[in-house]
Amino acid sequence: MGRIKITLSGALAKIAGEKTVDVEASTLKEAISALTARYGEQFKNRIYDEKDKLRRFVNIYVNGKDIRFLDQLDTQLNDEDKVSIIPAVGGG
Repeated sequence: MGRIKITLSGALAKIAGEKTVDVEASTLKEAISALTARYGEQFKNRIYDEKDKLRRFVNIYVNGKDIRFLDQLDTQLNDEDKVSIIPAVGGG
């Protein structure tokens, strides 16, 4: 289990009241669980849909790599990894 630095953007940063947070986790799923436990149901609903699946418009990167090309939520994390969670912005 490592100490992970997570950068939050957009509405997630607003809900959390901060843009960066450190958590202890060995997988991305554990890291997100730590965030949802800390920031509550509103935060969780921005990440997961009603079936507890990652929302399509939430982009997550581990050390700059899109998790869609890694092991998704099962991506292993190591000490000092950097995770960015970026909700897509809609409109037009």
